[in-house]
Amino acid sequence: MITALVSKEFAAQFGSAFKAAGERAGKPVEFMTLPEAKGARLSQADCDRVDCAFLDRDMRFKEQLYAAYSDALLKMNNLRWVHFTSSGIGQQLYVSELNAKGVITTSSTGSNAEPVAQTGITGLLMLARGFGSHIRGQCNHEWNPLRGTALPDDLRGQTVLLIGVGAIGKKFTGFAHAFGLKVIGVRRSPRQPDDTVDELHPPSKLPELYGRADWIVLCCPLTKETQNLVNADAFKRVKKGAKLINIARGEIVDETALIEAIRSGHLGGAALDAHIQEPLPADSPLWDLPNIVISPHNASASTGNEPRCAEMFIANFGHWLSGEPMFNVQKF
Repeated sequence: MITALVSKEFAAQFGSAFKAAGERAGKPVEFMTLPEAKGARLSQADCDRVDCAFLDRDMRFKEQLYAAYSDALLKMNNLRWVHFTSSGIGQQLYVSELNAKGVITTSSTGSNAEPVAQTGITGLLMLARGFGSHIRGQCNHEWNPLRGTALPDDLRGQTVLLIGVGAIGKKFTGFAHAFGLKVIGVRRSPRQPDDTVDELHPPSKLPELYGRADWIVLCCPLTKETQNLVNADAFKRVKKGAKLINIARGEIVDETALIEAIRSGHLGGAALDAHIQEPLPADSPLWDLPNIVISPHNASASTGNEPRCAEMFIANFGHWLSGEPMFNVQKF
C-alpha cells in the first residue's frame, strides 16, 4: 500500500488517474489529507504512514493546510518523495533537509511556462507601445496620444538579453521572435537541439552583453549565483533607455539600484512581477515611478496549471513505482 498526502481537491479531480497508475505497478494507493480545523495537525502515526506527498496550490495557499503540511513534513519518518506545484522549489520549506534525509524532491517545471512567458511579453509590449501613458490617461480621463518625440520605436530589430533559457525562456523566445526581436540567451548549460535563441552565452559573458540589450528579461531561478545578479554595475553597462522585465524572482535584482536607474532616466522602464518584499509595500517608490508595470507575482496565473501539475505528479508517480528515472528532480 502506498499512502500519498494530497489535497482533497486533488483526490476528487485526479485521484482515479493516480490510483490507476498505482494499479498498473501493482501498488494499491490510499490518500491522506490534511485537517482543515484551525490549528489541527496530523498525528505522528499518520505522518509515519505517508510515502509521498504533493504540495499543490490548494494546499500551498490555504493558511491552515499549509501550516499543517509544514508541521508534518519533517515528522514523516517514511517519506520518500515530495512533488511541488511550483517550478522553482529552492524557496520551499525544508527542501534541503528533505534531500539530506534522502527524500526525492521534484518540481512542476514547465507546467506554467506558457502563461509566465505570456505575462513577460505582455509587460514588454505595454512598455514598448506606451501603455503606461495610456493607462494614466484613462485613469485621469485624459486623451493623450503619443506624438513627436514620444513616439515609440519599432520593436522589430531590437535585442532581448534573456537571462535563463529554460522552459519559460524558450516560450518567451518564440513570442519575441514573432515580433521581430533578436534574442541573446544566457545559460550555464550548452546549446540544446530545441534552443531557438539567436545566440547563447554563459553567465561569465554578461558584463559585455548588457550593452547590447534593449530589453533585459529575467527567467532564471533564484540561486546563490543569481541573487543580486542585475545590480548597479549591470545598470551602468546597459544602453540608455533599455528596459527590464522580471518574471523570475525579486531577489535577482538589486531593487535600490533599479530605482536609482529609473529615476536617473538611464533605464527606460521595467515590468516587474516579482519583488524582494511581497506584497510590495504601499510606500515602495516603485508604485509611482514612470514607465513601471507592476503585477503581484501572478505571472503564472492560469486555470490550466493545476491539471498540468497533476499530470506531472501522476507521470512521475509511475516512474517512481517502476524504478524508472524521474523528471524535474531538484537537489539542494
